[in-house]
Amino acid sequence: MLKKIDKKIYLIGIVFGLLFLFHLPLMTKNIITADVLLNNNYYNGYSWELSLGRFGLYGLGLLKSFISIPHLELILSFLLIAMNTYLLIDLFKIEKKEAKCLTILLMVLSPITSSILLFHYCSVGYSLAFLLSTITIYSFDKVNNKYLKYLISLFCTTISLSMYQAYFSYIITLFFLYHLKQLLEKKLNFKDGLKQLLIILGGTILYFILMKASQWFFHIDMANYSNANQIGIKTLLSFPYKIIDSYKLFYKFFFTNEIMKNTFFYNHIIHLLFIILWIITIIKKLIQGKYNKIEIITSIIMILGLPIFLNSVIFVISDTKLQLLMSVSYLLLPIFYFSMIDNKIIKYSTLFLFLILFRNYTIQVQSTYLTLEHTYNTYHTIINSAINKNINQLDKDFVVIGKMNNNNDNKQIKDSNYGYISDEELFWDEYNLRKLGFERFTSEYLGLQLNFADESSYNQILNHIKNELIYEENNIIVINLNQYKKEK
Repeated sequence: MLKKIDKKIYLIGIVFGLLFLFHLPLMTKNIITADVLLNNNYYNGYSWELSLGRFGLYGLGLLKSFISIPHLELILSFLLIAMNTYLLIDLFKIEKKEAKCLTILLMVLSPITSSILLFHYCSVGYSLAFLLSTITIYSFDKVNNKYLKYLISLFCTTISLSMYQAYFSYIITLFFLYHLKQLLEKKLNFKDGLKQLLIILGGTILYFILMKASQWFFHIDMANYSNANQIGIKTLLSFPYKIIDSYKLFYKFFFTNEIMKNTFFYNHIIHLLFIILWIITIIKKLIQGKYNKIEIITSIIMILGLPIFLNSVIFVISDTKLQLLMSVSYLLLPIFYFSMIDNKIIKYSTLFLFLILFRNYTIQVQSTYLTLEHTYNTYHTIINSAINKNINQLDKDFVVIGKMNNNNDNKQIKDSNYGYISDEELFWDEYNLRKLGFERFTSEYLGLQLNFADESSYNQILNHIKNELIYEENNIIVINLNQYKKEK
């Protein structure tokens, strides 16, 4: 018993340590995004989260008194992801050292993990949802009491979705991959599998009921972000189109730059080779095993349905667009594959292929952190210059307009990052968010209480922009980011 506990702690400790070291820049440097800037230190945007149906994040916020301490949030997230890694290794019965190492490296180095950690004010919630989603399926396999395991699964599904609905894709994918493995090992019980699927769907329905109840209680309407307010009949009627969309998203994730930059490091080629090896491994299993027609047909249906499972959140929320933070289900494909390897040639081919991919992931994640740090430093330099230039006039209002034309700055690093939010500006375009972003930036990073001009003044200046980086207009200090490259 003690040895088993020691092994668990040892594995969790290794993953935690690697996460800490690999994502150390998040704790030691100023790496922020527009979202993080607006929600740093004290995150009270839960009316927004409730309007998106994420009432679980509000509950978690209550426990934290709505305080967001980056270092603590990250350490807790590392721990939750490490625990999740152990559960996945145990669930898929990954016993070979090479497969365990590949699984650990995937969870540590993947840009998907990085995207979870970047949003530190929600990272504990996302990481907890990640863990609970795994427990949803893990409880079926590991809990003996038939009532308790279903209750755990029901509870975990509901709570996970209450923190981030995108984990619906993860739960569904994990369910089908776990049962595909059971089928290939001739351990699948179709009746139990159906019960488990119904429990997951029951947990999803319970989530929707509680979501509506939370919005009624707080008098909040469903936001139209990603058309979340159209959950219902319209979503059901669009199912045939969503099936086609799910295959398109599968292609985009692995072979284009829309969700993650793939072509710069030829990740799309590596992904293609991985999918070929994945299919070869499954076909080899089907040929070698003595399966009946039902088992073979079921296996083929599961395999062909993978893009649907991987992107199943689009069947729940109308017009949602897949991005890296929502792509956690894609981590399961290689983990399932690692658990199935039993051929030396395929094993060494996999090691070679994934070591290259992990090398690329390392560069992409660290380049993303460098890009975000560079963006912060640039904003800090420009705004600080404007303050120093007008040091005796800080009682005046400020305005920040335009965007930095800095696409050629650190071009190699910008090309190397994983995309998503890496190359976005630090201030949002919408006036109120830009105003809030500027005032928070100058307060938290410059220690000054500067005022942003009112919206009418802001719009007036937009109509009469001068070709200068920093100038004064109508007694307002203007910072024109469009001129950054020209005057650099």
